[in-house]
Amino acid sequence: ERLDFKYSFPSNSRVIIRIFDLNGIFITSLVDKYYEDGGTVERFEDESDWDGHNHLGQIVSPGTYLIHMEASNFQTGKTTIDVAPIVVGANQ
Repeated sequence: ERLDFKYSFPSNSRVIIRIFDLNGIFITSLVDKYYEDGGTVERFEDESDWDGHNHLGQIVSPGTYLIHMEASNFQTGKTTIDVAPIVVGANQ
């Protein structure tokens, strides 16, 4: 399985999306991109970036992880952060 997600952001923003474990340890980065125009990006199945591997290409252990989304607007200097849980199960 792959993770499907979507995110929104204002114009002139840098969007960074990372995965962390519950101890705050970095697992991988999914997005680090500057967007000149604001909008919403939807990531589905084949386009999704996280397949349960860490930044070294190793499969992560089953458990709960956090997707950390950050959008920094270069015009206003405002940064918006959102965090949501992700549960990774084991294949049987």
